[in-house]
Amino acid sequence: MTMERRKSQRIAVKMTVDLMLTDKNGETFAGPVNTELNSVSLHGGSVVLPCMQSDGMHLFFGCKDREGCFLMLRFIDDSGRSYTISCRPAWFDKELDEAPPYYKLGFEFFRAEDRDNIKRLDRIARGKTEKSLFEVFGDLFTRN
Repeated sequence: MTMERRKSQRIAVKMTVDLMLTDKNGETFAGPVNTELNSVSLHGGSVVLPCMQSDGMHLFFGCKDREGCFLMLRFIDDSGRSYTISCRPAWFDKELDEAPPYYKLGFEFFRAEDRDNIKRLDRIARGKTEKSLFEVFGDLFTRN
């Protein structure tokens, strides 16, 4: 039996997102790659990809090999507004038993500045469009 290491509840989703390899200045090295968000939590998630390469760069190892490089996840809300969240790749697997074969890429969120967009993504993934009363009150006490 394996020990559960997740910090928050992960939910299964089917949502289209874009992934890009970027640097801290926002320069894009690879992508965007249109993919499907497979699961999400307040600390990370996973996507399903047909290929792990984009523009000649490996989406997992590209981050590990380049200083200051990370994944940027872009999603769109129901009104058409675009949001981005910075993330680090955590793991990847190739699913060979499926036809056609595909990859799963896990990532973790790491920037405190992305907190509002992470909560927004979580609400959209759960099918909620508005903040709960608990979230509204929580925001009143956590904002400086």
